[in-house]
Amino acid sequence: MAKDLQKKALTKIYLGTPYFNDEQRQRVEEAKEALEKNETVAIVHFPFDFQYQGATFDDPKEVFGTISWQNATYQNDLSAMSTSDCGVFLYDLDQIDDGSAFEIGFMRAMHKPVLVLPFSKNLEQKQLNLMIARGTTSFIESFAELSQYDFNHFPSEPQAPIDVF
Repeated sequence: MAKDLQKKALTKIYLGTPYFNDEQRQRVEEAKEALEKNETVAIVHFPFDFQYQGATFDDPKEVFGTISWQNATYQNDLSAMSTSDCGVFLYDLDQIDDGSAFEIGFMRAMHKPVLVLPFSKNLEQKQLNLMIARGTTSFIESFAELSQYDFNHFPSEPQAPIDVF
């Protein structure tokens, strides 16, 4: 087999998503599991796994949300996106997250591929903002598909699975 057709674990992924409720947290676990199975993925960086001073939502140390936490989180996320090969975003259309939209734009401004898995309880009734839709390299429709995606070559599938406005 030609070397360019062999699958190798070379890719560092920035996994972006809102992480504010149980459903969103469950998606992260499923995405991590799918990416762990993917033989073209070397590293998955999920920002909430690398919190400034170990801050948590129920932060007994009272770090979460402080100005120093905000500054460090912003800088850490920019560094992680800058050193990643691509972004994978679990895009919640029921609870739009400005941070995810910013991160998608930042990744594309650096000319890095962006994969989007859109989620909604009524996906067929949703519309996707054109800046997200046109900035996406590939739309992924399932965690099973994510586990098989070729992150060595980033095949493009830019057609949004829902209407765009």
